[in-house]
Parts: sequence; structure tokens; C-alpha cells
Amino acid sequence: MPDLLADFPHTDTAYNELLDAQGEVRPHWQRLLSTLERSSQAQLNQRQALLERQIQENDVTYNVYADPDGSDRQWALDLLPNLIPLEEWKEIAAGVAQRAGLLNQVLADLYGPQKLLRDGLLPAELVFGHNNFLWPCHGMQVPGDTWLHLYAVDLARAPDGRWWVLADRTQTPSGAGYALENRQIVSRAFPELYRDLRVQHLSGFFRSLQEFLRQQAPADGETPLVVLLTPGRYHETYFEHLYLARQLGFPLVEGGDLTVRDNTLYLKTLDGMKRVHALLRRLDDGFCDPLELRTDSALGVAGLLEVVRQGRVLVANALGSGVLESPGLLGFLPAISEQLLGEELLLPSIATWWCGEPPVLEEALEKIAELVIKPAFPSQSFEPVFGRDLDEQGVQELTERLRSRPYAYVAQELAQLSQAGVWDGQALQPRAIGMRVYAVASKDGYRVLPGGLTRVA
Repeated sequence: MPDLLADFPHTDTAYNELLDAQGEVRPHWQRLLSTLERSSQAQLNQRQALLERQIQENDVTYNVYADPDGSDRQWALDLLPNLIPLEEWKEIAAGVAQRAGLLNQVLADLYGPQKLLRDGLLPAELVFGHNNFLWPCHGMQVPGDTWLHLYAVDLARAPDGRWWVLADRTQTPSGAGYALENRQIVSRAFPELYRDLRVQHLSGFFRSLQEFLRQQAPADGETPLVVLLTPGRYHETYFEHLYLARQLGFPLVEGGDLTVRDNTLYLKTLDGMKRVHALLRRLDDGFCDPLELRTDSALGVAGLLEVVRQGRVLVANALGSGVLESPGLLGFLPAISEQLLGEELLLPSIATWWCGEPPVLEEALEKIAELVIKPAFPSQSFEPVFGRDLDEQGVQELTERLRSRPYAYVAQELAQLSQAGVWDGQALQPRAIGMRVYAVASKDGYRVLPGGLTRVA
């Protein structure tokens, strides 16, 4: 087969995952590419067809609310995995574990003494203005003082090769199940290669999650029952809910399957009610308890928050953890890390400014063409705006909007994503990629999934 990279463009403006600055194949890619080049185009397409057949047989889907018919969309998976050498991965894993531990402490403070607010390390408007800051959870105690049981972070690689954080996922992080399924499917297409490259297994990560929830659950001497709460089959990642429940051995339940009696959570079964000791939720904060949170929710369990307050059930992640998903927090984390950990962040965030500070707002308006403007809170019906795409009138309208409610917006540098190769049926083509990495709480700190979910733009 001809050279797969013969027509693969090389640019100096973005990091190339396959090629170095001299256009040579990076060492950790050489074995995979040599394997591909020993195959014909037809053989590679057969491998790709194997992937698609496995996805269809396993019914791997991702629902898209915007689809007119509301149907399930088949999961798309490329033939080429994203390879990260071990030494580089160790650095990523250390940074992700550090960040998870830091954010866990931030949550404990926001729902406890709120020292970060009093010391000026976080602006009150950014916290209390967030619709996922739950006042009913203030003063609440959680088992083991663990607020984040499962954490995810979106990363992008800068042109110099360094990884940067784009966003933190702390409420109901999705994608770990897809990462496991992807790994298993691609490994069937390249069984010998996966063995030779000594790709790390993912099962230990999920076992840690399973064991930690059972250990931390307030069982009172009983065998702990852990359930996975889903909004239902119309949720975009419902496949993953089913998949994780099966992998973890947890019953998959909806709000109607649960009830609260005498400050205790129960699962309704044909054999009567069984006490639930821990709840792994895939339901957003506000919908979990229509009694104290969103009264229009038909998905949660009335009285759940009081059960948590009484220490009778563990909820993972803890209710109210979605407050940390505001991009406005990114710019304040370096100082918070120095305060709480006495350490610099190993994984820096992409340059981000909260516009609620007057000097920051003026600076953002001066270089708006170089920035992307995002909402500070998820409740805003405001799509990110790229300054470079605006004409003079658009800039004026955006400026007026920012000046009227500056605290509701965030300015962020444009991320120049790295380029990786994907198989298009005939050759390798460059595509921009980002990567989501996961960490799970364990008795020894946070354990990072040895792999991630690489997403192709």
C-alpha cells in the first residue's frame, strides 16, 4: 500500500499528533502506521466495517435532541485510536488527579464555610448567580467528605505540545462508558497490535468506582445496594447509562422506581421495598428532588435531599456539584490551588477571564476579535460567539450586551486544537481533536482512567 502520509498536510500553526516538526513519524506512532501500511485499502475498509458492525450489533447510540425525528443516532468511531506515550500520560494523569482533588475541596468549601468567598478568591456573583448552586445543600455533610466521585476534564493540546484544560465536568460527567466500549471494539480490529503496544486495561478504573461507592455508602451493617439513576431512554447518553449499569452491576432505575419513607430511600421491587444506600446519578442537580429543588421535575425523587441531609444515602456526584462547571471559574483556580494545596496547577486552564471585573471587561472588549465570548451560567440561552466572525454591527451589539450584564459572560482565548489522522476510506486525513479524561475517587485519592475519549471535530 502507498505511503499513508504522502498527502498528509503538515502545518506549523497546530500540533500534529502523528508527525514531529521535521515531518517524521513520532516514535509512538511508528508501529501502528507500519501495520496500517502493510494492509491494503480494502483490508483497512474491512476493519472499519468491523467497527461499524460491532457498533450496530451492540446498539451503541447517542441521542441528539435537535434531530427532527428524535431517533437514536449510531455512534461514530474511527479506525485509528489516539496514541499517548506512557511518560506523557503520567503527566496528564497527575494533573487530572490533582485537579479533581482541588475541585473536591472547592465544593466542600462552597457548601461549608465559604472561606474562598470571604477571602476574595472567588467572586460571590459567579457562585450565587449560578443556577446549579443549591442553597438547600449548604451545610450538608457527605460521606467521607467526598463531593466528586467521578470527574471529567476536557483537554486540548496547544501548538507547542502542552495540554490545556478547556472545561471541567463535575455534575454528571458522561463518556467513560463510551471510552470503554470504544477500546473494546477497536481492540478487536487490531488484537495483535494492542498486545504488542501493551495498551493499559480500563477495567480497574470502573472497579474502583464500584468498590468506593459501596465502601462509602452509609449501610448501617447492611449489604449496600447501589443504583444508577437515569432520566430515561430519551436522554442523549442513555446507551451509556445501560452500559455502565451492566458493567458495574448496579440496577438501572428511574425516579418513579424510587420512593422516600421515614428519611430513607427505597427501591420498589416485586418482593417489596429495598433500601438504597448509594445513588450514582445521571440526572442533573435541579431535577433530583421536586420537593426542594425544581418543582416541575417529573424525573427525580421527592424527599431525596432530606435523606442526604440525614446521612442516610450517598449521592454521586454530590448534589450541587454542577456549580463548578461555569467557565468563569477557570481563571480563579491557579490562586485557589496555591491557597488550598500549596501547589501550582499541573494542568493549566486555557486563558479565561470573567467579565464581571471592570478592568477585565475593558480588556476583553479591546481584543474581542481574538476571543470567544461564552455564557458564565448554563441557564443562559446564549451560544458562544467568536469575535473574529463579527462585523462592525455585531461587535457593537455584543459590546452593549456585555456592558449591560458583564457578570454573566466569560471571555476565552481561541483554542488551536491539535491535528490527528482519521481514515476516510482511502487515506489518512487530518482532523482537529480534543480529549476528555476521567478520574474516580478511591481510598487512595483520585484514580485516572488510563485512556480517554478523543473527539474529532
